[in-house]
Amino acid sequence: MATYRSVFDAAELRAQLNDAGINTKFMASIWKYVLQNPGCELGEIPDLPSSAYRLLRTKFKPFTSTVHSVFHSTDGVTTKLLIKLQNGAFVEAVIMTYDTRLGKYGGKPRLGGPRSTLCISSQVGCKMGCKFCATGTMGFKNNLTSGEIVEQLVHASLLTNIRNIVFMGMGEPLNNYTALVEAVRVMTGSPFQLSPKRITVSTVMPPKFVLCRYSYQLYYVYYYPCHSI
Repeated sequence: MATYRSVFDAAELRAQLNDAGINTKFMASIWKYVLQNPGCELGEIPDLPSSAYRLLRTKFKPFTSTVHSVFHSTDGVTTKLLIKLQNGAFVEAVIMTYDTRLGKYGGKPRLGGPRSTLCISSQVGCKMGCKFCATGTMGFKNNLTSGEIVEQLVHASLLTNIRNIVFMGMGEPLNNYTALVEAVRVMTGSPFQLSPKRITVSTVMPPKFVLCRYSYQLYYVYYYPCHSI
């Protein structure tokens, strides 16, 4: 059975379009159409060059993952999405909803309203072995592609408007660095347009290692010192 790439896998889509001599400016319009029409076929996307349609049909799918099940907490604050990948593995993404008007700031009522943050997975399993983490007991299975990471945002966006992203789901994000950075670039570009300030990457890597090797390409990195536990 043929293996397709996610249309949200930016690096692969860009490479295929370039090889076919198709302008990569169409990437954003492809993503926008799929976002607005999640049940679509890629051949239905309007206003693409004729050569783009065969390429999309033979190489890509709108989604390579599906939402297997959705679980809502009894208090209505969190929603967990169990997502099945193309290879049959499962990852979790969690929507956390809160109201920024709760409490006070400087003795005055807070401004704002309901907000949703999405907790995203970057790997199936994890090789770091943190004893407090359930994923660490699984061992490492495989990295997610950048498209599979972005698809978690797309699936969640069909349920609610996502304002913030935290990479605190399954896996160590910096062990899947290339896909992580590519996914963040897609999320902060058109048509998603998430603010870089609203994306947080949680890691158990030593702080000096993170600052020396990764910080120049990541906007905000939250460091959690699991090895001190």
